[in-house]
Amino acid sequence: MGLERPPGRPHLPGRDSRRGAHDSHHGQHGQFLRRRLGIPDRRRIRFHGPAFGGILRPAEILRARHTGRLGQGVGVKRGKVSSRDVAHAAGVSRTTVSFVLNAAPGKIIPEETRKRVLAAAAELGYQPDKEAARLAKSARHIVALAVRHSSSIYSDAYILRLIEGMAPVLNRRRCGFVLVPCGGRGATPDLAALIRSAGADGVVITNTLEDDAGVPALAIAGIPAIVIGTVKGEAYQIDIDNEKAAQATADYLVQLGHRRIGMIVHAPADYHAATARLAGFRQAMADAGLSPVEASIRWADFSEESGRLAMKELLELRPRPTAVFAGNDAIAYGALQAVREAGLAVPADISIAGFDDDFPSRYVFPPLTTMTLPAAALGERAAEMIVDLIRGRNPPERRTILETQLSIRGSCAPPAE
Repeated sequence: MGLERPPGRPHLPGRDSRRGAHDSHHGQHGQFLRRRLGIPDRRRIRFHGPAFGGILRPAEILRARHTGRLGQGVGVKRGKVSSRDVAHAAGVSRTTVSFVLNAAPGKIIPEETRKRVLAAAAELGYQPDKEAARLAKSARHIVALAVRHSSSIYSDAYILRLIEGMAPVLNRRRCGFVLVPCGGRGATPDLAALIRSAGADGVVITNTLEDDAGVPALAIAGIPAIVIGTVKGEAYQIDIDNEKAAQATADYLVQLGHRRIGMIVHAPADYHAATARLAGFRQAMADAGLSPVEASIRWADFSEESGRLAMKELLELRPRPTAVFAGNDAIAYGALQAVREAGLAVPADISIAGFDDDFPSRYVFPPLTTMTLPAAALGERAAEMIVDLIRGRNPPERRTILETQLSIRGSCAPPAE
């Protein structure tokens, strides 16, 4: 059969003679092959053929089997080396082999493991299937949406519209989705650990702080990230020009004839969008010669209730404002409620303008004049960018800016005075 047979079968005392003869015969064939092939005694061999039982295959036998250098007498089949063979020889999973050989982005593989996989692949002469690699790279990944405030994450219409834009892209590109609340100002979560614990391969972050330490930490951890908003550093970002859009909204109130205009900033000052919109408002007031305006500025914290309380304070000013610019639509809804509670009417007694153009903005009474923020488009573009980044394709630009437009409805009118 190509290899001479080893000597006869000695009897093993204390065991069934027939079973003992078989084990001894099998073991002697193994020792004989080890001597012929130079395989260490600690390795185990798998034989193919009617006379041999199957046990684990060492890398030496795999290499010989696939290169045809193993003796034909043992009935070893020739065939293509698979990633399973490489995984077995390297002592890792097939997934790890795929990550190493395809240089999967965002996957942290210990250097020792990587070298072991590469050495096993080279030893076995493994050639990855290009089509299989292409399919592997387009396989299902998980994308997280991390929101840097938690008070209204599950009811915030802006967040819902982001998801509305992200969902079709993730479905089309075979990706899963997970929503990750990660706290607001004052919270210092390990963002990288949160994303890993969610099982995500990459993350889209929104409502970021002006100087958000969590974003560079993601880069250090090797986790692909896209920021919807503006942060310091080199992260990939997609946003609107908040200052320009806020200035345009305040300019509209000035054009209607208002001279006493207040603002409710929608979030604390360490959120970039809050400070940028306030800067735009101040610029519009300065351009119209209406400064100082500090006494007519109040701060809120994303929620309708915070908008209601801030508006109550503005209504107590004497003389009170004839128009108020709310930093987002949720704040505007609270402001509308405060005006009704005070027995006043919008826009007859006071005009209110919002920012975002959330779903309810056209159905409240009166319908809200608001700056339309393309939230669904932001979500769509961010989803495309993060999937590309996860799969090894960098977005063409570090920072992308989308356009806004003012939606004029029934909540604003010229002042009655």
